[in-house]
Amino acid sequence: MVDLILICAVAGMFIGILNISGLAFGLTLQLLTITGESLPMMLVVTALMAIVLGLGLPTVGVYIIMATLIAPALVKVGVEPMAAHMFLLYFGVMSMVTPPVALSAFAAANIAGADVDKTGWTATRIGWAAYIVPFLFALSPSLLMRGDALTILWAVATAAFGIWLGTIGVVGYFYRPVPGVTRAAFIAAGVLMLIPADMFRGAIVTDIVGLALGLALLGRELYLKKNGVRTSFP
Repeated sequence: MVDLILICAVAGMFIGILNISGLAFGLTLQLLTITGESLPMMLVVTALMAIVLGLGLPTVGVYIIMATLIAPALVKVGVEPMAAHMFLLYFGVMSMVTPPVALSAFAAANIAGADVDKTGWTATRIGWAAYIVPFLFALSPSLLMRGDALTILWAVATAAFGIWLGTIGVVGYFYRPVPGVTRAAFIAAGVLMLIPADMFRGAIVTDIVGLALGLALLGRELYLKKNGVRTSFP
């Protein structure tokens, strides 16, 4: 509790100085100017800022500062307030597993007696979906349970299946080692399924294509397993 109180106290002082001096408002204007009020560019810049700040600050401190300085700019370019704050929180957390610091991954490496750098990069690779999902719910709130029930159910189901397919491709294993071209196909199917159906007109087509490709790849892997094939190329 003492650590948390100190973090919040220092962050509060920092935010107060920015607000009194007007730098907070100025930073919002500068971000809007730099990105040309482009939503994708704003999201990329914000994600990088959250990760960089997180290299030296705990997640709570990163979120408090980013929520005060950056959230208004995100809302200005059209992101819903809930999605904007969740976006900032996500990338504040991801700084803990993003090299070169990756404090959580390094702590795990120390406990396991593993190589620190390899653990950090492995954490980043396995957590690939967490770098993509925030962009998706910033552009389509259905992943944050906003919208009609059917749209939300479809978005959550396809996103979960897409993360599973993509992880098979990233890790490179499903009952057996998955070779290069097949891994790329799994990743492509996963990314297609991660796109919410209400993100843009016709986006449901990407879900259907990703689902068909993913089922075909899974069927192929299960067929090879049934016939005792341990590896194949591609």
